[in-house]
Amino acid sequence: MTVRAIQEYLIFILAAIAIRPCDALQVQGNQRRARLFSNTRCSSASIDVDDAGPNGFDTVVSSRYACTRFHRHDGTTSDPEDLMASLSNSDVVESSKECLDVSRRSPSGFNAQPYKLLMIHSQSKKEALAKYCIRRNSDRVRDSDCTVVFLSDKECLRSYKQFSQFLDDNGTRTKKNAPDKWTKRKIQAFILLFSSGWPLPRLIANPISFSMRTVISCVSVVTRRKILVPSLGSADTWASKNTMLVAMTFMLACTSRGLASCPMEGYNVGGIRKALGIPRRYSIPIIVSVGTPFIRDEEGMDDIGMEHGAGLTNRYPKDDVILDDSFS
Repeated sequence: MTVRAIQEYLIFILAAIAIRPCDALQVQGNQRRARLFSNTRCSSASIDVDDAGPNGFDTVVSSRYACTRFHRHDGTTSDPEDLMASLSNSDVVESSKECLDVSRRSPSGFNAQPYKLLMIHSQSKKEALAKYCIRRNSDRVRDSDCTVVFLSDKECLRSYKQFSQFLDDNGTRTKKNAPDKWTKRKIQAFILLFSSGWPLPRLIANPISFSMRTVISCVSVVTRRKILVPSLGSADTWASKNTMLVAMTFMLACTSRGLASCPMEGYNVGGIRKALGIPRRYSIPIIVSVGTPFIRDEEGMDDIGMEHGAGLTNRYPKDDVILDDSFS
């Protein structure tokens, strides 16, 4: 990273603080409306809300549950003395890929999409992943048909050229309506500001990120919030927030296709990185296994006495969770 590049990024951040976000993200109102109505995928003719209705979505949400144990497609059993991952059901794997494709429509800050979705379904890779999952989580990885490792990109603007090209190709349908260079720079500045993911060597990026968050916090305190500035988190926090939206959409998509899923967070990140060749710029906030549930009897209890199924877990009363107008 050259000195000139560092100077440019500093200028971007100063510009982001000095201008309003709506100014940075607005290309031209009329052009954006024209693109919206010219996009046949988003037209009222292609999406009939009345056909789907709220009940269909409510049913999918209510039917989702965390599957405690999966059915092994090849019919084998895992010997504790000789652990081995099962062969995957190709139909489930393909359906899961469709769900991943749908989940890409999840929102993200500035449409930066700071994530990668790594699907593990081969027998050897499932076993490699399972070795670094803790206790029952390792069995779920071995028994399920596939497991998606959700990767949060803490330095998403290292792919600066790709994102710039993305704005040109997908921000508009025609070249003449593409955002100009200054507009793209402002968008990138806001991504740097909110993500704290400076595309610099870590020994330089981490102090800059910490200093920027500290300065902005001090501005808010000293001015007693008369100057409104955003509350910034770490790069990991920002990227994980965006990634978790994708993970939830993925699980709901699986439920809508009759697939069981299980989100897990009991694993060793360093081991998974090594086993799957994941760069350090990516954190792993969650992994999700997908397959068909193992059922031992009619009550839905598996062979270690755990129940799973839609509606079997309770939630706090809604009055304890949903607040109206004020926290108190």
